[in-house]
Amino acid sequence: MRRLFFIMVAALGIVATGCDDDYTPSLSLESSFKTAYPNAVDVEWDRERGHRVAEFKLPGISNDCEAWFTKSGEWVLTEYKIDYKSLPEAVRTAFETGYGTQTPVDSVYYVERNNKSDLYIIETEVVVNGLLSEIYLTYSTEGELLRTWVEVEYGDYIYDYL
Repeated sequence: MRRLFFIMVAALGIVATGCDDDYTPSLSLESSFKTAYPNAVDVEWDRERGHRVAEFKLPGISNDCEAWFTKSGEWVLTEYKIDYKSLPEAVRTAFETGYGTQTPVDSVYYVERNNKSDLYIIETEVVVNGLLSEIYLTYSTEGELLRTWVEVEYGDYIYDYL
């Protein structure tokens, strides 16, 4: 019985450690972040896809921001959740021309990238072939649609076999 207890405790420790994405940044990374975003509040650090990610708020700008850095501390990009009204006119026009003015918009993001052009991402939900789908549309600042990504909500998979 005691052996089973120790095995369960060890397994729980492995599972808990494997799920922990919290990250404590190095002093140099934290200093770089604070220099770039001196007004940031509620900062939390994580590891995602080999990067170091600071999730934070910028009062008066966005309550949902992420700054991505390489392992070595080089800034890669920052994503800001913004209002639809804050989109450049060219992006709004392109979206409304392609998807209409009645298409519901769930979220809008502005993405600044290191040595690359800025992007705008519009997240919307529409019905595709009878299935509720999330569509992520990526636009250039000039309103050019660069990428479309669709995530289909299948619901109960058993219907695929009927």
